[in-house]
Amino acid sequence: MIFFKQEGSSRSPQLRELWSTCFVTTLWFIWSSRNKIKYEGLRVDATHVCSLISGHVISSSKLATGCMFNSSEELVVLKKIGVQCRSGRAPRVIEVNWHPPLYGCIKLNTDGAWKSSSNKAGYDGVFRDYSGKVMGAFCSNLDIPSSIAAEVMAVFKAIELAWVREWKHIWLEVDSELVLSFLRSPTLVPW
Repeated sequence: MIFFKQEGSSRSPQLRELWSTCFVTTLWFIWSSRNKIKYEGLRVDATHVCSLISGHVISSSKLATGCMFNSSEELVVLKKIGVQCRSGRAPRVIEVNWHPPLYGCIKLNTDGAWKSSSNKAGYDGVFRDYSGKVMGAFCSNLDIPSSIAAEVMAVFKAIELAWVREWKHIWLEVDSELVLSFLRSPTLVPW
């Protein structure tokens, strides 16, 4: 049996339980086989012992409670061993609709993201008028330490660009509750 661990990732609860079961079961069957050879003088067939281990692991996995990460790598491992896959809960889907601003206003939609493994971030935004016509857009990469910083930088850039274009009536829309709280209470901003 082969188990893997990719850099920067961890095993799912189902794989951790399966690994523990495989490890303990293998040790027990090796110890039991050794004792049969040493104390009872019996011959032990390694292929038979391997099939016993496999059967025990598959049976024991039905009692486990952990779920797999919904990834193809884990699916391959679990299927190769012959264990039933218990996938995690599906993410909650929330319908989000874009609503145009009032006549004469410009709506700014911004977003920011950060990838911890590379410590890279980016942000973007789009400007639309009351009819939904795109008036402009922007995007950029950043070297900043968090997703919230990327979200805030997107808002700063959007306001700066609206100011430069003399768009005085703007409607800012962000997807971060924390950024909204920063805008409402600037004293909350940690920097």
